[in-house]
Amino acid sequence: MNRKPLYVSLLVLAGLLLLVGGFFTLFEQKEITEPVAATGEARFNRFFALQQTLDRLNLPATSLTTLDPRRMPLRPGDTLVLGDDAARIDVDDAARIAAWIRSGGHLLLSPGRPDLAVHTPLFEALGLLDPYRADYACSEIHADGITGDKDAARLCGWRFRLRPAARAAVEAAIGDAQGGYLFARTRLASGSVSLLVDLNTLSHDGMKHSTAQQFGWRLLAPNMGHGRVYLVYALDGISFLKRLVRDGWPALLALTLLLAGWTAMRSARLGPLMPAPALHRRALLEHVQAAGEFLYRRDGGRSLHGLACHTVLARLRRRDPACAMLNGEALYARLAERSDLGAAQIAQAFQSPANAQAFRACILTLARLRSRP
Repeated sequence: MNRKPLYVSLLVLAGLLLLVGGFFTLFEQKEITEPVAATGEARFNRFFALQQTLDRLNLPATSLTTLDPRRMPLRPGDTLVLGDDAARIDVDDAARIAAWIRSGGHLLLSPGRPDLAVHTPLFEALGLLDPYRADYACSEIHADGITGDKDAARLCGWRFRLRPAARAAVEAAIGDAQGGYLFARTRLASGSVSLLVDLNTLSHDGMKHSTAQQFGWRLLAPNMGHGRVYLVYALDGISFLKRLVRDGWPALLALTLLLAGWTAMRSARLGPLMPAPALHRRALLEHVQAAGEFLYRRDGGRSLHGLACHTVLARLRRRDPACAMLNGEALYARLAERSDLGAAQIAQAFQSPANAQAFRACILTLARLRSRP
């Protein structure tokens, strides 16, 4: 009995078992997270991660690019996070937001440069900022007050000062009244305003860190769970046509004048710039007639008659070279064949005229001969 195939099968099976056992022995399962570029709304919405977090916590949140009351009906208990420059808010919206805060709303925003922000409509309506400028500073925020935390958030910006009434109502702050604040939450009637030099802790990748998350919940704490959170990550500007009319009217005026000038230059004239010469004047014909009368008076028209005869004969010899050898009656007969005139009339035309009437008759006959092909 040949057992060689059995041995080969056992060796192959042992090899497979060895490979499978080695794979499961050496294999180690790991989860690796690869960061990728943001896509979709996450590319332009700085509060996208914050909104997703609030949604998972069943807290109503809405991201907007407008302060339109129809899309953002602010009610007492709501929270407004303003991520754009407060200077872009007009007087009407500033008055509406200030009244909403006093009725129980919570506004979170960054003043930017305090010496510039104090003159904006929103901060004039709130009456919080002191125009006296403070210094630039930084501060580290640690999780639960633990110092030396590697995951600490860094808060940097131009510190701001508050007016005495706002300082007296401060509930939480980073900084002091003498050196200025990096963060301050102050009461305003029934509502509150949180001023933060930098909103990066709530933006984009800032929410990845646990310290930033804890600080973010503290920022949103006053009305958390009492209403909707509106995240305004940008404010839409006015339309292009309105901006063009408001700021570009000098250019529009210049273009209108240039277009009017070009149209006037290229359009048809309504009338001549100079009067046309009188139709009854024919200066060239008058000159030719005067020259002819002068020559006629000088020799009775014989020179003019000779020039006319020479012109007719030269043209005839160019058109009919056979006539170059003809003279006298043969020439007149040849001309009579080429025209509708009689030979006697042609012979009379080549004779020197005796008077003005005969001169005119000869010239008319010679002109008719010259006009023939």
